[in-house]
Formats: sequence, C-alpha cells, structure tokens
Amino acid sequence: MEFVTKNSPHLRRPNANVVRMMRDVAIALSPLVIFAIHQHGLSALWILLVSVVSMVATEYIYYQIIDKLNGEKFTLNNKSFTVYNFSVVVSGLIYGLTLPDQIPLVIVAIGGIIGVFLAKLIFGGMGQNIFNIAAFARVFVVLSFGTALAYTNHVDADLGATALGVLNQDMLNENATNYGFWTMFSGIGLPGSLGETSALLILAGGLYLFMRKSFDVFVPLTYVGTVFILSLAVMFTQDVGFWYPATHVLAGGLLFGAVFMATDPITIPTTRPGRIYFAFGLGVITFIIRLFGNLPEGVVFAILIMNMFVPAIDYHKWATNKFTLKNVSIFTAIVIITVVLTAVGVHYAG
Repeated sequence: MEFVTKNSPHLRRPNANVVRMMRDVAIALSPLVIFAIHQHGLSALWILLVSVVSMVATEYIYYQIIDKLNGEKFTLNNKSFTVYNFSVVVSGLIYGLTLPDQIPLVIVAIGGIIGVFLAKLIFGGMGQNIFNIAAFARVFVVLSFGTALAYTNHVDADLGATALGVLNQDMLNENATNYGFWTMFSGIGLPGSLGETSALLILAGGLYLFMRKSFDVFVPLTYVGTVFILSLAVMFTQDVGFWYPATHVLAGGLLFGAVFMATDPITIPTTRPGRIYFAFGLGVITFIIRLFGNLPEGVVFAILIMNMFVPAIDYHKWATNKFTLKNVSIFTAIVIITVVLTAVGVHYAG
C-alpha cells in the first residue's frame, strides 16, 4: 500500500472540501447554540461570542504580523486567515460550548487566545496542528483556572452538581444523581457545560453530519461504544443497575466530544482501522479518568492524549487501509483484556 503525504484534513469523499465540511459542522452545532442560549440566557451568548472572537482575532493578528515580518504589504483580506472556510469559527464555537455558563469572560478570552495560538498557529496553521484546538483551549482553562469551573463553587451553583460529578462521589447509589433519563437525554434543566447537556440535540447534529458524509461515523460509535462496554463490565461486576452505563453515556461531555471533537479530520488518523484504534483509546482513557481520577470528566484530556499517538498510528510500516484477520484478532484480544482489567481494577479499588 502506498501512502500519499499531504496536509490535513484527510477526507474520504473525493468531492469534499474544507468549506463545506466546516459549514456542515457549524449547522450541526446551531441547535446546541440556540438551546444553550435558551437554557442559560445571555451569559451563554456572551461566552460563545467571546470564545469565537478571541480565536478569530488572535489568528488574524498573528497572520498580519507574520506577513509584516516577511515584508509583505498590508491587506485587509489576509490570504492565510481561515475565517473564510469557517475553520476558526467552528473551533471557537466548540470551545465555547465546552464551558460552563457562569465562567468569567476574561477567562474565556484567555483560553481562546492561548488555545488557537499554541494548538494551531505555532504548528504552521490549519492542517499542521496535532492537537484539537478546542480541546486544548478547554484543558488550558481547566488547568489554569480550575476553581472558576468548579460546580461546587459559584458556577452553576443554582442548578447543583453535574450527574457525573455526583456519580464520581458515589458510584453505587442509583439515586445519587437525582436526574432522570429524560432529563439527561433532553438536557432540560440539566447542569453542565453549554453544549454537553442535550444528548438529543447532539445526536441530531451527528445524524446530520452522517447524512452529509462530513465525518467518519465509526469514530463516535467506537468511542461511545467503548465507554458503554467498560461501564457494562462495572455494572455486572459491582451489581449495579443499567442506569450506570446509561449515565456514563448520556451525562457529561462524552457525546459532544465524540461527535464534534474526536471526529476532527485534522487531528485523527488517516486510515479507517487507525481511526477505530484511536477512538477505542479515547474511550478507555475517558473511562479510566472518570472511574479512577479526581475529575468526573475526561473527554478533552483523552482527546489530547490520543492526538499525540496519531503519528504512531499512521506510521507507514504498520498502518493499513484494510482490516486483516491478524489485526482484528489482536484488537479483539486487547478489547477483552481491557474489559477484564477494568472489572478487576474496580473490584480492588472498592
């Protein structure tokens, strides 16, 4: 098999282009944007505006400075500016939708500036970055301003803790979350980040992207399926109800991350088998962080960690576009071992 090296994004549709793909993502995100503003009011609107503007302005200023250093004449319509293909706008929207509704706007702006600069611009711009921009910005905010995001502090204090936050404290208590399945599915009255609460609207956006062939549907299916299978293993070994895996799937940022962040064509592997392995790794890391970590959520951390392994997954000596009996057998064995180790780990961790 011959590998052709070219800049990302790597699209499987011959007639696909970046503008159409990013426009589709923006359309798929629009119901979540409307729902967030309806649910949280003008605070959500300001957060989304600041997150988008901070990334757009940073990229524009950066390219103007680079052109100036290269001795080029100033032009208002900068050739490197990716707002024209919706790329930086979509990154800003996704980043904003991962934030809680009462986060200070200055923190939103700092995260957007640092995120687009360190995760995209210093790598050479669109198609050169190895990290998901929105995930990088979100992790930077969490690590730098963690107290401003704590649901036990002032953010969403009027709504209470998130379902995953409560589940992290009391894994075996079905009534600990106090959220019904319809609440977690619809997102109505459910605390959490702006775009992560409504599973219904996230799935609707994913269905639209699938119908438009604007993402690889096997990535979110494998990602969510991995978390579901591992949570099923905990359910059976710890004698808890089906509410446990259902909560892991519906609550938190899993569905949002799986549909809108893990499918980023710039930062995922090129081949279909590689994307399956990538998504499986996402599911394992996310569940481990949720189960054994101090944080109730692990999606954005898992995405950044797996982004670092993409060059190894795409290494030409073992990367392949087809599944073979050998790699299917090895992958199946890894899945089984992972499930067993998860069940044993939960048992001994109590």
